[in-house]
Amino acid sequence: MDGPIALGMVVVLFPIMLILWNRQRVKGKMLCFFVREDKSVYPRLCELRDAFVIFGTRAYDIYPDFIRLSRFPMGWPAFLQELVPCALYDEEDAIPLDWINLGNRLERSMELKAALDENWLRKLVEETAKDSGALGINWRKILPIMILILGAVGLAAVMFLK
Repeated sequence: MDGPIALGMVVVLFPIMLILWNRQRVKGKMLCFFVREDKSVYPRLCELRDAFVIFGTRAYDIYPDFIRLSRFPMGWPAFLQELVPCALYDEEDAIPLDWINLGNRLERSMELKAALDENWLRKLVEETAKDSGALGINWRKILPIMILILGAVGLAAVMFLK
């Protein structure tokens, strides 16, 4: 009779104790994903103080727009997990990264690379012409013709007014 009671207590009390322990562990903390220079990402529970997240000797800013909710600890069954605020940080930068527009940082570096290229304006115009669907219009030939037509119309207008 003692065996089934002990087994029942373990089956019921163990998950309850895990839930309570996990709640206590995440209380007043935030899950932060830190991106290192070698492109690896590691998650850490960090302490919340005022408007900062403290990790080690560093303090990171909190922006509400960049916070998402995540379940912690990852890999546990859903009924044992807790919802915690979560943010993504560059290890060297105190400002959180945007979860949605991560490509902006790459675009900035590509813009810098393009600006350092000596023919970047020519390439920019060519790429814009390709992307806009210009249908192969050669503006070098059309522009002088348009100027001649406008000049003829202007000359005719001047003669007509005299």
